[in-house]
Amino acid sequence: MQKIKWPIAIVTSYLIIYQSAVLLGFYDNTIAVMYLASPFLLLWMVYKILKDGTPSERTFDEYFYDDYDYKRNHSEETTS
Repeated sequence: MQKIKWPIAIVTSYLIIYQSAVLLGFYDNTIAVMYLASPFLLLWMVYKILKDGTPSERTFDEYFYDDYDYKRNHSEETTS
């Protein structure tokens, strides 16, 4: 989990700086380059999360949410 904290922090900080670039008075060319670089940074972050992240032990069949202890009641299954 430690491996994915840095990509998340770097990309989130980058996007916050990008969003406030106009208010900070960045040049238009700098903002355009940041705009063009942002999809690649997001793809890098997603790749690192999928590659280095740990999968959950919970399955969708048992729990409806991964971050909350709400067990499924299986009433949505249809019987034939």
